[in-house]
Amino acid sequence: MSREPQSAWQRWGWLVRWGGTAIGIAYIAHLIDPHEVGGAFSKISIGALLAACALVALNVVAGAARWRLLLRAYGASTLPTLGHATRLYFISFFYNNYLPGAVAGDVMRGVVTRDVFGERGATAGLAVVLVERALGLFGVFLLLALGLAFGGGALDTGNLWLWSGIGIAGSFALVAALPFARALAPLLPGRLRELALRVPGLSSWWAFVLAAILSVATQLFVTLAGWILLRAIDPAVGLGQALLIVPLAAATTFLPITVGGAGAREAVYVTLGASLFHMGRSDALAASLALWLAHLVNGLVGGMLQIQRRP
Repeated sequence: MSREPQSAWQRWGWLVRWGGTAIGIAYIAHLIDPHEVGGAFSKISIGALLAACALVALNVVAGAARWRLLLRAYGASTLPTLGHATRLYFISFFYNNYLPGAVAGDVMRGVVTRDVFGERGATAGLAVVLVERALGLFGVFLLLALGLAFGGGALDTGNLWLWSGIGIAGSFALVAALPFARALAPLLPGRLRELALRVPGLSSWWAFVLAAILSVATQLFVTLAGWILLRAIDPAVGLGQALLIVPLAAATTFLPITVGGAGAREAVYVTLGASLFHMGRSDALAASLALWLAHLVNGLVGGMLQIQRRP
């Protein structure tokens, strides 16, 4: 049997992913003054780190609940229990945070739920994961807009309003179009048409709406974790101000070219922390790395669950 020809991304994507990761790590190393960053890190109490880890864990649980709602919304014949879905989500979190590409865990979830869609199989499962990604971006930009509305009044936010407006409009349009993806498929070009045709038909509007609401909740948990860490270093940082940094930094995990957004996340913290709050580079970097640590701790939980699943 002849193999399907590989695309350029399939042949060379690994080079881009590992190259992006190397560049991200090099960027962090360039920013680091070990003494100053260590001093900033020492301001973060164990209690603050544990609270951040717990909030990131709540993000995972809420993500699992959203996933189940989307499976229901798109007509899955059976649903994993919340406990089983949470277990799979933690394992997915491990792959997404420890491997470059940020999608390996999502692909795993799409494949392991292939049976719940009957004949539509893994294709429908992967399509639901794609919908999850779109809802996640919607939550990111909505929280950024809330930060601009409630925390950006006295700050020079520059073009953040513009980018927030573009992000909300784009992600909202995408989320609104998802239920009609199959109907819109004939109007789309090539690859987009194929993807749209793979999205199952929506069978439960209420489940889809609840999933969209949970998407905001998942991003809010991460934002609260980031705020606790920022506040531990600089008590003057309010929640409204944290909304201007943490959601954008969290969005870097959607980039398919680094491990967990390494480098890109730190660039967001350092750039916006300096321009908005006049925060020192080492302080902003320490807060960013602490949030990454909270993600890695929860990813490690998923890794341990994965090991337990192996014979």
